[in-house]
Amino acid sequence: MSDVPDLTRGPVLSGVVGIAAPLALANLLQQGYLLVDSAVVGRYLGVDGLAAMGAAQPLYAILTSLFTGVSNAFSVRLGHLAGAGRRDDPSALRALAVCTVVWAVVCAVAAVLITSPLLALTGVTGEVAAEARTFLVTLCSGMIAVYALGAVCAVLTGRGDARRATGLMIAASVLNAVFAWLFVGPGRLGIAGAALAVPAASALAAAAGLTRLVREQRRRPPGTSGVTAATVRAEIRRGLRIGAPMAVQYLLIGVGVLALVWIITPFGDEALAALTVVSRLELLTSALFLNLSGALMVFTAQNTGAGQAARVRDGVRHSVWLGVALTAVVSLLLLTGRGPVAALFSGSDETRLITERYILITAPFFLCYTLTVVLHGWFNGIARTVVPLVCTVLSLGVIRLPLSYGLGHARGVDGVMWATVIGWAAGLVYTLLAAARSTGSPPEDGHDRDHDRDHDTKEGPMATSDNWGDR
Repeated sequence: MSDVPDLTRGPVLSGVVGIAAPLALANLLQQGYLLVDSAVVGRYLGVDGLAAMGAAQPLYAILTSLFTGVSNAFSVRLGHLAGAGRRDDPSALRALAVCTVVWAVVCAVAAVLITSPLLALTGVTGEVAAEARTFLVTLCSGMIAVYALGAVCAVLTGRGDARRATGLMIAASVLNAVFAWLFVGPGRLGIAGAALAVPAASALAAAAGLTRLVREQRRRPPGTSGVTAATVRAEIRRGLRIGAPMAVQYLLIGVGVLALVWIITPFGDEALAALTVVSRLELLTSALFLNLSGALMVFTAQNTGAGQAARVRDGVRHSVWLGVALTAVVSLLLLTGRGPVAALFSGSDETRLITERYILITAPFFLCYTLTVVLHGWFNGIARTVVPLVCTVLSLGVIRLPLSYGLGHARGVDGVMWATVIGWAAGLVYTLLAAARSTGSPPEDGHDRDHDRDHDTKEGPMATSDNWGDR
Protein backbone atom coordinates (compact mmCIF):
# COMPACT_ATOMS: atom_id res chain seq x y z
CA MET A 1 0.00 0.00 0.00
CA SER A 2 3.01 2.32 0.11
CA ASP A 3 2.56 3.22 -3.55
CA VAL A 4 -0.87 4.74 -2.85
CA PRO A 5 -0.65 8.57 -2.79
CA ASP A 6 -1.35 10.47 0.43
CA LEU A 7 -3.74 13.26 -0.53
CA THR A 8 -3.22 15.05 2.79
CA ARG A 9 0.28 16.13 1.68
CA GLY A 10 1.92 17.68 -1.35
CA PRO A 11 0.62 20.12 -3.99
CA VAL A 12 -3.14 20.48 -3.93
CA LEU A 13 -3.90 20.66 -7.66
CA SER A 14 -1.65 17.72 -8.52
CA GLY A 15 -3.34 15.70 -5.78
CA VAL A 16 -6.81 16.33 -7.25
CA VAL A 17 -5.68 15.84 -10.84
CA GLY A 18 -3.77 12.72 -9.85
CA ILE A 19 -7.09 11.15 -8.90
CA ALA A 20 -9.26 12.77 -11.56
CA ALA A 21 -7.07 12.19 -14.64
CA PRO A 22 -6.83 8.38 -14.55
CA LEU A 23 -10.46 8.01 -13.51
CA ALA A 24 -11.53 10.38 -16.28
CA LEU A 25 -9.57 8.35 -18.81
CA ALA A 26 -11.19 5.16 -17.59
CA ASN A 27 -14.68 6.63 -17.59
CA LEU A 28 -14.20 8.20 -21.01
CA LEU A 29 -13.41 4.71 -22.25
CA GLN A 30 -16.46 3.39 -20.40
CA GLN A 31 -18.67 5.98 -22.04
CA GLY A 32 -16.90 5.23 -25.29
CA TYR A 33 -18.06 1.66 -24.85
CA LEU A 34 -21.63 2.91 -24.47
CA LEU A 35 -21.27 4.85 -27.69
CA VAL A 36 -19.80 1.77 -29.41
CA ASP A 37 -22.70 -0.25 -28.01
CA SER A 38 -25.18 2.28 -29.39
CA ALA A 39 -23.44 2.28 -32.75
CA VAL A 40 -23.44 -1.54 -32.88
CA VAL A 41 -27.11 -1.75 -31.91
CA GLY A 42 -28.05 1.05 -34.30
CA ARG A 43 -26.29 -0.58 -37.23
CA TYR A 44 -27.31 -4.20 -36.59
CA LEU A 45 -30.74 -3.76 -34.96
CA GLY A 46 -31.89 -0.39 -36.34
CA VAL A 47 -34.03 2.34 -34.82
CA ASP A 48 -36.12 -0.13 -32.80
CA GLY A 49 -33.00 -1.44 -31.07
CA LEU A 50 -31.81 2.06 -30.18
CA ALA A 51 -35.29 3.02 -29.00
CA ALA A 52 -35.42 -0.10 -26.80
CA MET A 53 -32.10 0.78 -25.18
CA GLY A 54 -33.32 4.34 -24.64
CA ALA A 55 -36.48 3.06 -22.96
CA ALA A 56 -34.56 0.61 -20.76
CA GLN A 57 -31.86 3.05 -19.67
CA PRO A 58 -33.89 5.06 -17.10
CA LEU A 59 -35.25 1.84 -15.59
CA TYR A 60 -31.69 0.59 -15.24
CA ALA A 61 -30.73 3.90 -13.63
CA ILE A 62 -33.55 3.54 -11.12
CA LEU A 63 -32.48 0.03 -10.15
CA THR A 64 -28.82 0.98 -9.78
CA SER A 65 -29.29 4.37 -8.14
CA LEU A 66 -29.27 3.12 -4.55
CA PHE A 67 -26.08 1.15 -5.00
CA THR A 68 -24.40 4.08 -6.74
CA GLY A 69 -25.16 6.26 -3.73
CA VAL A 70 -23.98 3.64 -1.25
CA SER A 71 -20.74 2.89 -3.12
CA ASN A 72 -19.94 6.61 -3.29
CA ALA A 73 -20.70 6.87 0.42
CA PHE A 74 -18.20 4.13 1.18
CA SER A 75 -15.61 5.96 -0.93
CA VAL A 76 -16.17 8.97 1.34
CA ARG A 77 -16.01 6.83 4.47
CA LEU A 78 -12.82 5.08 3.34
CA GLY A 79 -11.36 8.50 2.53
CA HIS A 80 -12.10 9.66 6.06
CA LEU A 81 -10.46 6.53 7.45
CA ALA A 82 -7.41 6.94 5.20
CA GLY A 83 -6.97 10.56 6.26
CA ALA A 84 -7.24 9.54 9.92
CA GLY A 85 -4.52 6.88 9.48
CA ARG A 86 -6.87 3.87 9.36
CA ARG A 87 -6.50 2.91 5.70
CA ASP A 88 -6.38 -0.82 6.48
CA ASP A 89 -9.49 -0.97 8.69
CA PRO A 90 -11.45 -3.91 7.16
CA SER A 91 -14.88 -3.34 8.69
CA ALA A 92 -15.97 -0.86 6.02
CA LEU A 93 -14.89 -3.31 3.32
CA ARG A 94 -17.06 -6.06 4.78
CA ALA A 95 -19.97 -3.66 5.09
CA LEU A 96 -19.66 -2.66 1.43
CA ALA A 97 -19.54 -6.33 0.42
CA VAL A 98 -22.80 -7.02 2.27
CA CYS A 99 -24.53 -4.06 0.62
CA THR A 100 -23.25 -5.15 -2.80
CA VAL A 101 -24.62 -8.67 -2.61
CA VAL A 102 -27.98 -7.67 -1.13
CA TRP A 103 -28.73 -4.99 -3.70
CA ALA A 104 -27.61 -7.13 -6.64
CA VAL A 105 -30.21 -9.73 -5.66
CA VAL A 106 -32.88 -7.07 -5.20
CA CYS A 107 -32.17 -5.59 -8.65
CA ALA A 108 -32.37 -8.97 -10.39
CA VAL A 109 -35.76 -9.70 -8.84
CA ALA A 110 -37.08 -6.18 -9.40
CA ALA A 111 -36.13 -6.22 -13.10
CA VAL A 112 -38.36 -9.22 -13.67
CA LEU A 113 -41.29 -7.79 -11.71
CA ILE A 114 -41.44 -4.08 -12.57
CA THR A 115 -40.03 -3.64 -16.06
CA SER A 116 -43.24 -4.26 -18.01
CA PRO A 117 -45.48 -2.08 -15.79
CA LEU A 118 -43.02 0.82 -15.85
CA LEU A 119 -42.59 0.62 -19.61
CA ALA A 120 -46.37 0.71 -19.96
CA LEU A 121 -46.48 3.84 -17.80
CA THR A 122 -44.06 5.60 -20.15
CA GLY A 123 -46.19 4.69 -23.16
CA VAL A 124 -43.57 2.37 -24.69
CA THR A 125 -45.40 -0.57 -26.30
CA GLY A 126 -45.07 -3.22 -28.96
CA GLU A 127 -41.74 -4.50 -30.22
CA VAL A 128 -39.77 -1.70 -28.58
CA ALA A 129 -41.22 -2.57 -25.15
CA ALA A 130 -40.49 -6.27 -25.62
CA GLU A 131 -36.89 -5.56 -26.63
CA ALA A 132 -36.43 -3.13 -23.73
CA ARG A 133 -37.63 -5.74 -21.25
CA THR A 134 -35.29 -8.36 -22.70
CA PHE A 135 -32.37 -5.93 -22.47
CA LEU A 136 -33.04 -4.96 -18.85
CA VAL A 137 -33.82 -8.43 -17.47
CA THR A 138 -30.75 -9.89 -19.16
CA LEU A 139 -28.53 -7.12 -17.85
CA CYS A 140 -29.84 -7.30 -14.29
CA SER A 141 -29.42 -11.09 -14.15
CA GLY A 142 -25.67 -10.44 -14.06
CA MET A 143 -25.81 -7.42 -11.79
CA ILE A 144 -23.66 -9.03 -9.08
CA ALA A 145 -20.68 -8.79 -11.43
CA VAL A 146 -21.42 -5.15 -12.31
CA TYR A 147 -21.80 -4.17 -8.66
CA ALA A 148 -18.73 -6.14 -7.60
CA LEU A 149 -16.62 -4.13 -10.03
CA GLY A 150 -18.22 -0.90 -8.78
CA ALA A 151 -17.49 -1.85 -5.17
CA VAL A 152 -13.83 -2.65 -5.89
CA CYS A 153 -13.38 0.67 -7.69
CA ALA A 154 -15.11 2.50 -4.81
CA VAL A 155 -12.63 0.98 -2.35
CA LEU A 156 -9.62 1.87 -4.48
CA THR A 157 -10.89 5.40 -5.16
CA GLY A 158 -11.62 6.07 -1.49
CA ARG A 159 -8.07 5.05 -0.62
CA GLY A 160 -6.70 7.34 -3.34
CA ASP A 161 -5.50 4.47 -5.52
CA ALA A 162 -6.85 5.81 -8.81
CA ARG A 163 -4.33 3.97 -10.96
CA ARG A 164 -5.60 0.50 -10.11
CA ALA A 165 -9.22 1.59 -10.34
CA THR A 166 -8.42 3.02 -13.76
CA GLY A 167 -6.81 -0.21 -14.91
CA LEU A 168 -9.87 -2.24 -13.93
CA MET A 169 -12.30 0.17 -15.61
CA ILE A 170 -10.24 0.32 -18.79
CA ALA A 171 -10.09 -3.46 -18.95
CA ALA A 172 -13.86 -3.69 -18.46
CA SER A 173 -14.51 -1.02 -21.12
CA VAL A 174 -12.39 -2.74 -23.75
CA LEU A 175 -13.95 -6.10 -22.99
CA ASN A 176 -17.43 -4.53 -23.10
CA ALA A 177 -16.85 -3.16 -26.58
CA VAL A 178 -15.44 -6.45 -27.86
CA PHE A 179 -18.21 -8.54 -26.32
CA ALA A 180 -20.94 -6.19 -27.58
CA TRP A 181 -19.73 -6.57 -31.17
CA LEU A 182 -19.24 -10.33 -30.82
CA PHE A 183 -22.62 -11.00 -29.20
CA VAL A 184 -24.73 -8.66 -31.35
CA GLY A 185 -22.85 -9.02 -34.64
CA PRO A 186 -21.35 -12.46 -35.34
CA GLY A 187 -23.19 -14.03 -32.38
CA ARG A 188 -26.58 -12.69 -33.55
CA LEU A 189 -27.94 -12.59 -30.00
CA GLY A 190 -29.85 -9.39 -30.67
CA ILE A 191 -30.57 -6.92 -27.89
CA ALA A 192 -29.82 -9.60 -25.27
CA GLY A 193 -26.27 -9.79 -26.60
CA ALA A 194 -25.75 -6.07 -25.95
CA ALA A 195 -26.93 -6.61 -22.38
CA LEU A 196 -24.81 -9.73 -21.79
CA ALA A 197 -21.63 -7.89 -22.73
CA VAL A 198 -21.79 -5.75 -19.58
CA PRO A 199 -21.81 -8.44 -16.84
CA ALA A 200 -19.43 -10.65 -18.82
CA ALA A 201 -16.79 -7.92 -18.97
CA SER A 202 -17.46 -6.74 -15.41
CA ALA A 203 -17.03 -10.25 -14.01
CA LEU A 204 -13.53 -10.61 -15.44
CA ALA A 205 -12.40 -7.18 -14.23
CA ALA A 206 -14.00 -7.59 -10.79
CA ALA A 207 -12.35 -10.97 -10.28
CA ALA A 208 -8.92 -9.44 -10.87
CA GLY A 209 -9.59 -6.57 -8.46
CA LEU A 210 -11.11 -8.71 -5.72
CA THR A 211 -8.21 -11.15 -5.83
CA ARG A 212 -5.76 -8.32 -5.18
CA LEU A 213 -7.84 -6.76 -2.38
CA VAL A 214 -8.27 -10.07 -0.57
CA ARG A 215 -4.54 -10.73 -0.80
CA GLU A 216 -3.79 -7.30 0.65
CA GLN A 217 -6.23 -7.71 3.52
CA ARG A 218 -4.61 -11.01 4.48
CA ARG A 219 -1.31 -9.16 4.82
CA ARG A 220 -2.70 -6.57 7.24
CA PRO A 221 -0.08 -5.56 9.82
CA PRO A 222 -0.34 -7.01 13.35
CA GLY A 223 -2.38 -4.94 15.71
CA THR A 224 -4.99 -3.87 13.18
CA SER A 225 -8.40 -4.00 14.84
CA GLY A 226 -10.37 -7.14 14.09
CA VAL A 227 -13.74 -7.39 12.40
CA THR A 228 -16.87 -8.25 14.35
CA ALA A 229 -20.53 -8.32 13.42
CA ALA A 230 -20.99 -5.16 15.50
CA THR A 231 -18.27 -3.21 13.68
CA VAL A 232 -19.63 -4.27 10.29
CA ARG A 233 -23.16 -3.24 11.27
CA ALA A 234 -21.83 0.10 12.48
CA GLU A 235 -20.07 0.70 9.15
CA ILE A 236 -23.23 -0.25 7.25
CA ARG A 237 -25.15 2.35 9.26
CA ARG A 238 -22.50 4.99 8.59
CA GLY A 239 -22.41 4.18 4.90
CA LEU A 240 -26.18 4.31 4.60
CA ARG A 241 -26.37 7.57 6.52
CA ILE A 242 -23.90 9.23 4.16
CA GLY A 243 -25.23 7.44 1.08
CA ALA A 244 -28.99 7.77 1.57
CA PRO A 245 -29.20 11.33 0.15
CA MET A 246 -26.88 10.31 -2.71
CA ALA A 247 -29.02 7.26 -3.43
CA VAL A 248 -32.23 9.29 -3.43
CA GLN A 249 -30.55 11.84 -5.69
CA TYR A 250 -29.61 9.16 -8.24
CA LEU A 251 -33.04 7.59 -7.88
CA LEU A 252 -34.68 10.92 -8.71
CA ILE A 253 -32.42 11.27 -11.73
CA GLY A 254 -33.49 7.83 -12.92
CA VAL A 255 -37.16 8.62 -12.38
CA GLY A 256 -36.64 11.95 -14.13
CA VAL A 257 -35.13 10.30 -17.19
CA LEU A 258 -38.04 7.85 -17.17
CA ALA A 259 -40.41 10.82 -17.17
CA LEU A 260 -38.47 12.32 -20.08
CA VAL A 261 -39.01 9.08 -22.02
CA TRP A 262 -42.74 9.49 -21.35
CA ILE A 263 -42.57 13.09 -22.58
CA ILE A 264 -40.53 12.21 -25.69
CA THR A 265 -42.42 9.04 -26.72
CA PRO A 266 -45.35 10.89 -28.42
CA PHE A 267 -42.84 12.52 -30.79
CA GLY A 268 -42.09 9.13 -32.39
CA ASP A 269 -39.44 6.41 -32.46
CA GLU A 270 -36.93 8.70 -34.20
CA ALA A 271 -37.11 11.17 -31.30
CA LEU A 272 -36.78 8.33 -28.77
CA ALA A 273 -33.76 6.98 -30.66
CA ALA A 274 -32.27 10.49 -30.61
CA LEU A 275 -32.83 10.62 -26.85
CA THR A 276 -30.75 7.43 -26.58
CA VAL A 277 -27.91 8.99 -28.57
CA VAL A 278 -28.14 12.27 -26.64
CA SER A 279 -28.07 10.52 -23.27
CA ARG A 280 -24.93 8.63 -24.30
CA LEU A 281 -23.32 11.85 -25.49
CA GLU A 282 -24.17 13.51 -22.17
CA LEU A 283 -22.53 10.65 -20.29
CA LEU A 284 -19.43 10.94 -22.48
CA THR A 285 -19.08 14.73 -22.26
CA SER A 286 -19.79 14.84 -18.54
CA ALA A 287 -17.29 12.08 -17.71
CA LEU A 288 -14.43 14.56 -17.19
CA PHE A 289 -16.44 16.64 -14.77
CA LEU A 290 -18.01 13.75 -12.89
CA ASN A 291 -14.52 12.38 -12.28
CA LEU A 292 -13.18 15.78 -11.30
CA SER A 293 -16.07 15.89 -8.85
CA GLY A 294 -15.25 12.40 -7.63
CA ALA A 295 -11.58 13.32 -7.21
CA LEU A 296 -12.52 16.42 -5.23
CA MET A 297 -14.81 14.23 -3.10
CA VAL A 298 -11.96 11.85 -2.23
CA PHE A 299 -9.47 14.70 -1.73
CA THR A 300 -11.95 16.46 0.55
CA ALA A 301 -12.75 13.28 2.48
CA GLN A 302 -9.12 12.43 3.20
CA ASN A 303 -8.22 15.97 4.21
CA THR A 304 -11.36 16.27 6.31
CA GLY A 305 -10.38 13.07 8.09
CA ALA A 306 -6.93 14.56 8.71
CA GLY A 307 -8.31 17.93 9.85
CA GLN A 308 -6.76 19.78 6.87
CA ALA A 309 -9.55 22.29 6.20
CA ALA A 310 -7.27 24.81 4.44
CA ARG A 311 -6.28 22.15 1.87
CA VAL A 312 -9.96 21.41 1.29
CA ARG A 313 -10.59 25.07 0.50
CA ASP A 314 -7.65 25.17 -1.91
CA GLY A 315 -8.81 21.97 -3.56
CA VAL A 316 -12.25 23.44 -4.23
CA ARG A 317 -10.79 26.59 -5.75
CA HIS A 318 -8.39 24.74 -8.05
CA SER A 319 -11.05 22.25 -9.11
CA VAL A 320 -13.52 24.98 -10.05
CA TRP A 321 -11.03 26.79 -12.28
CA LEU A 322 -9.96 23.54 -13.91
CA GLY A 323 -13.62 22.73 -14.54
CA VAL A 324 -14.18 26.08 -16.25
CA ALA A 325 -11.22 25.51 -18.59
CA LEU A 326 -12.27 21.97 -19.49
CA THR A 327 -15.86 23.06 -20.12
CA ALA A 328 -14.72 25.63 -22.68
CA VAL A 329 -12.80 22.97 -24.61
CA VAL A 330 -15.56 20.35 -24.51
CA SER A 331 -18.31 22.79 -25.52
CA LEU A 332 -16.28 24.05 -28.47
CA LEU A 333 -15.54 20.52 -29.69
CA LEU A 334 -19.22 19.55 -29.47
CA LEU A 335 -20.41 22.61 -31.35
CA THR A 336 -17.91 22.33 -34.18
CA GLY A 337 -18.28 18.56 -34.56
CA ARG A 338 -22.01 18.12 -33.98
CA GLY A 339 -22.73 16.97 -37.55
CA PRO A 340 -20.27 14.06 -37.74
CA VAL A 341 -21.04 13.05 -34.15
CA ALA A 342 -24.78 12.84 -34.83
CA ALA A 343 -24.27 10.95 -38.10
CA LEU A 344 -22.13 8.33 -36.38
CA PHE A 345 -25.03 6.71 -34.54
CA SER A 346 -27.94 6.51 -36.92
CA GLY A 347 -28.75 6.54 -40.60
CA SER A 348 -32.08 8.23 -39.88
CA ASP A 349 -32.03 11.85 -41.04
CA GLU A 350 -34.60 12.91 -38.46
CA THR A 351 -32.71 11.27 -35.57
CA ARG A 352 -29.51 12.95 -36.73
CA LEU A 353 -31.10 16.40 -37.00
CA ILE A 354 -32.66 16.17 -33.53
CA THR A 355 -29.27 15.20 -32.07
CA GLU A 356 -27.57 18.13 -33.82
CA ARG A 357 -30.16 20.60 -32.52
CA TYR A 358 -29.72 19.31 -28.99
CA ILE A 359 -25.97 19.95 -29.13
CA LEU A 360 -26.46 23.40 -30.65
CA ILE A 361 -28.93 24.48 -27.94
CA THR A 362 -27.31 22.96 -24.83
CA ALA A 363 -23.54 23.12 -25.40
CA PRO A 364 -23.22 26.91 -24.85
CA PHE A 365 -24.73 26.47 -21.36
CA PHE A 366 -22.82 23.34 -20.37
CA LEU A 367 -20.81 25.35 -17.80
CA CYS A 368 -23.91 25.56 -15.58
CA TYR A 369 -23.95 21.79 -15.32
CA THR A 370 -20.20 21.27 -14.90
CA LEU A 371 -19.73 23.80 -12.10
CA THR A 372 -22.67 22.31 -10.23
CA VAL A 373 -21.23 18.81 -10.52
CA VAL A 374 -17.75 19.86 -9.33
CA LEU A 375 -19.09 21.66 -6.26
CA HIS A 376 -21.25 18.65 -5.41
CA GLY A 377 -18.04 16.64 -5.11
CA TRP A 378 -16.95 18.92 -2.28
CA PHE A 379 -20.30 18.65 -0.49
CA ASN A 380 -20.19 14.86 -0.77
CA GLY A 381 -16.61 14.76 0.52
CA ILE A 382 -17.59 16.49 3.76
CA ALA A 383 -20.51 14.03 4.06
CA ARG A 384 -23.13 16.76 3.56
CA THR A 385 -24.90 14.97 0.78
CA VAL A 386 -28.27 16.66 1.29
CA VAL A 387 -27.19 19.72 -0.74
CA PRO A 388 -26.77 17.77 -4.02
CA LEU A 389 -30.06 16.00 -3.30
CA VAL A 390 -31.98 19.27 -2.87
CA CYS A 391 -30.30 20.63 -5.99
CA THR A 392 -31.53 17.63 -8.00
CA VAL A 393 -35.06 17.99 -6.65
CA LEU A 394 -35.08 21.67 -7.62
CA SER A 395 -33.37 21.54 -11.03
CA LEU A 396 -34.87 18.28 -12.28
CA GLY A 397 -38.13 17.73 -10.42
CA VAL A 398 -39.36 21.28 -9.89
CA ILE A 399 -38.05 22.95 -13.06
CA ARG A 400 -36.78 20.70 -15.85
CA LEU A 401 -39.55 18.07 -16.00
CA PRO A 402 -42.55 20.43 -15.80
CA LEU A 403 -40.91 22.75 -18.33
CA SER A 404 -40.11 19.81 -20.62
CA TYR A 405 -43.77 18.87 -20.66
CA GLY A 406 -45.04 22.41 -21.11
CA LEU A 407 -42.45 23.61 -23.62
CA GLY A 408 -42.61 20.27 -25.40
CA HIS A 409 -46.27 20.85 -26.15
CA ALA A 410 -45.62 24.44 -27.14
CA ARG A 411 -42.39 24.12 -29.14
CA GLY A 412 -41.90 20.40 -29.76
CA VAL A 413 -38.61 18.62 -29.09
CA ASP A 414 -36.74 21.95 -29.01
CA GLY A 415 -38.79 22.94 -25.97
CA VAL A 416 -37.54 19.87 -24.12
CA MET A 417 -33.98 20.91 -24.93
CA TRP A 418 -34.46 24.45 -23.59
CA ALA A 419 -35.96 23.01 -20.41
CA THR A 420 -32.66 21.16 -19.90
CA VAL A 421 -30.71 24.43 -20.06
CA ILE A 422 -33.05 26.19 -17.61
CA GLY A 423 -32.81 23.25 -15.19
CA TRP A 424 -29.00 23.39 -15.28
CA ALA A 425 -29.01 27.11 -14.56
CA ALA A 426 -31.35 26.72 -11.58
CA GLY A 427 -29.18 23.95 -10.14
CA LEU A 428 -26.08 26.12 -10.35
CA VAL A 429 -27.76 29.08 -8.67
CA TYR A 430 -28.90 26.92 -5.75
CA THR A 431 -25.48 25.26 -5.38
CA LEU A 432 -23.67 28.62 -5.34
CA LEU A 433 -26.06 29.96 -2.71
CA ALA A 434 -25.52 26.85 -0.58
CA ALA A 435 -21.74 27.21 -0.93
CA ALA A 436 -21.88 30.87 0.05
CA ARG A 437 -23.94 30.07 3.16
CA SER A 438 -21.59 27.26 4.14
CA THR A 439 -18.43 29.37 4.28
CA GLY A 440 -19.12 30.84 7.69
CA SER A 441 -21.23 28.11 9.24
CA PRO A 442 -20.07 26.19 12.32
CA PRO A 443 -18.80 22.66 11.75
CA GLU A 444 -21.07 19.69 11.61
CA ASP A 445 -19.61 16.68 13.41
CA GLY A 446 -21.17 13.86 11.27
CA HIS A 447 -18.35 11.41 10.77
CA ASP A 448 -16.30 12.88 13.61
CA ARG A 449 -18.62 11.41 16.20
CA ASP A 450 -17.94 8.01 14.74
CA HIS A 451 -14.22 8.71 14.74
CA ASP A 452 -14.23 9.91 18.35
CA ARG A 453 -16.20 6.89 19.54
CA ASP A 454 -13.72 4.54 17.92
CA HIS A 455 -10.55 6.50 18.78
CA ASP A 456 -11.07 8.66 21.84
CA THR A 457 -7.40 9.58 21.96
CA LYS A 458 -7.59 11.63 18.74
CA GLU A 459 -9.17 15.02 18.30
CA GLY A 460 -12.08 15.13 15.85
CA PRO A 461 -10.91 16.08 12.36
CA MET A 462 -13.32 18.98 12.05
CA ALA A 463 -12.21 20.57 15.34
CA THR A 464 -10.89 23.59 13.49
CA SER A 465 -12.14 27.12 13.00
CA ASP A 466 -11.62 26.99 9.22
CA ASN A 467 -14.69 25.12 8.05
CA TRP A 468 -16.26 24.58 4.62
CA GLY A 469 -19.34 22.59 5.63
CA ASP A 470 -22.92 23.41 4.70
CA ARG A 471 -25.57 23.37 7.38
